[in-house]
Amino acid sequence: MGLPPESFSGVLHETARLWRTELDRRLRPLGLSQAKWRMLFHIACSQDCTQAELAARLGVEAPTVVGLLDRLAADKLIERRESATDRRSKTVHLLKAGEALLKPINQMAEQLSDELLAGFSAEEIACSRAVLKRIRDHLVAL
Repeated sequence: MGLPPESFSGVLHETARLWRTELDRRLRPLGLSQAKWRMLFHIACSQDCTQAELAARLGVEAPTVVGLLDRLAADKLIERRESATDRRSKTVHLLKAGEALLKPINQMAEQLSDELLAGFSAEEIACSRAVLKRIRDHLVAL
């Protein structure tokens, strides 16, 4: 049994899923799957993150991350380096080709956001953002 479709959590979940799906559709011509662009985004937002940290941020199992990172490394978008603090782990870093993809990813994400939020007032957007941040903060504190 899933989330009630019109509950707050159900609407939030479905909206986020549809938003990612639409961005995925728009990024596909660049050769980016949702898994790839989300991983590149998370690597770019983190410095010296480990594979385990990426798995946790993406909410997936470590083997899933390893396979995806293998593909991104084969595409010369990322590289893994020995961790300076723990020889048992590797940190993940964007290469120039990976960094170059961030600009169109961000542009398309901003364009989609602008399209989806058109017609809402600045106050409505600010209030929605504030509510979502508070929910996120409560979840982080759990």
